[in-house]
Amino acid sequence: MSKFLEFPVIDGHIDTLMSIDKRNFHERSDLGHCDLPRMREGGVNSALFAIYPARTRKNIIQGLDKWLKLVYHSQNELYHIKSIQDFKTVRSKDKIGAILHFEGAGGIDKDLQLLRISYHIGLRTIGLCHANKNKFASGVLFQDRQYETGLSELGRNLVLEAQRLGITIDASHLNDPSFWDLMEVTTRPIIASHSNSRKIANHLRNLTDDQLKAIQEVHGTVGINFGSMFLKNVNPKQQENDLTLNDIKTHIDHIVNVTDINTVAIGTDYDGAKVPNCMKDASYFPKLWQFLLENGYSKGDLAKISHNNLLRVFNDTWKS
Repeated sequence: MSKFLEFPVIDGHIDTLMSIDKRNFHERSDLGHCDLPRMREGGVNSALFAIYPARTRKNIIQGLDKWLKLVYHSQNELYHIKSIQDFKTVRSKDKIGAILHFEGAGGIDKDLQLLRISYHIGLRTIGLCHANKNKFASGVLFQDRQYETGLSELGRNLVLEAQRLGITIDASHLNDPSFWDLMEVTTRPIIASHSNSRKIANHLRNLTDDQLKAIQEVHGTVGINFGSMFLKNVNPKQQENDLTLNDIKTHIDHIVNVTDINTVAIGTDYDGAKVPNCMKDASYFPKLWQFLLENGYSKGDLAKISHNNLLRVFNDTWKS
């Protein structure tokens, strides 16, 4: 076993549910980025398996059905994480933990009945929107003119009710006005599950230095996104998959310098984004840990980045 498997990964965002139709999760595949064998090779302990899209009630119900089938299929060796104690259970049972995440909240009713039902099914993290505007919040659009609106009153109510229940709020995909509205209303730490530094890569999905500091102030954390478009302002003639481990490290360095080591986690966006060959799938994590150890980071730092920072936020936001 590689010595780098001593850094068990909690991946803050994967879209495997969206990409699994053409392959079996329990079998190694050349398709996508995550499956049981490759996650085991990379030392992935747990991950936020996103339901996307979650724009309509129908999307959410269909997504929940598909999610539960994936996680409770005996050959997939997954374990549905609902509490902090479950992370220890995952290790003792030699499973991979699956955390139920909604990427967007548009399909939740204004009375939040579906939010409460989903919590009891096992929902533990939620983003307020994707690349769109819904009744709760406005997101960053990838091409169109950006919205100038932030959280609605319904959105503020959703944040407070989710935090009362014990659901972690995810700020990734929020536009700037919605982000700052969230920071006004939040009563607990938040995560940006798969976002990088806008100073390093000027993409609106990434976070400004002021936003990074705001997340630090509420004791939250930011998951480093391996998507090439979020790592570097790539020249159109340059191959996105030629980016290097140093391009990932540059974002980690910047966030640590602006905030501290407690504000950096992992949120790969595997199975939902184009990623560079240096981290081409979930089996490559030991290469990243080795590179960081050789370039200024300690084993204690890697433990925080790989899992402890997210675990701390979950401990502060979930009910025990």
